[in-house]
Amino acid sequence: GKLYDPANPVAMSPKSMGIDPAYGSSAFGIVVTQFVDGQVQIVHAEEYKRPAFNEMLEKAWNLIVKHSVQKIYIDGANPSFIKSLKLLWGERSDYENVPKEQRQYMRVVPVNFNQEHKEMLGHCKMLLERGYLAINPTFDKLITSLRTAVAEENALDKESTSYADVFDAYR
Repeated sequence: GKLYDPANPVAMSPKSMGIDPAYGSSAFGIVVTQFVDGQVQIVHAEEYKRPAFNEMLEKAWNLIVKHSVQKIYIDGANPSFIKSLKLLWGERSDYENVPKEQRQYMRVVPVNFNQEHKEMLGHCKMLLERGYLAINPTFDKLITSLRTAVAEENALDKESTSYADVFDAYR
């Protein structure tokens, strides 16, 4: 992770964003990645404690513009945030009515964490084990979350994992 500078992302590299919206006492997690030379590099990873809805909408939008993000993957359990982000980006806000064959063209992609969490966790593990992930040391919360992550039966134990919301945004 020390071999790249997250403050100077590669301009033409594909970039994506993961968002884990806050619920009640949990934090709001945002992670932005770029794909460079066969490697996923983290360019932003942060948790925000008890943020205001509009503050996070503005934060997400500013990161999208700053990094030229092409795809956003967001926990589907927060339809109001998804719809607001889609409207900002000029997409249909009635995403649940988009035919399945056209969903691949969506830029703001709702992900059902409840159904896909095991597959997402397995993918994260594979990226780490094969050396495809680069995390600059400045992203200490994400590094800590990966070091403390505990899984039982391929499901993340959020109580035992530090900074679980930034981890969810990453996966």
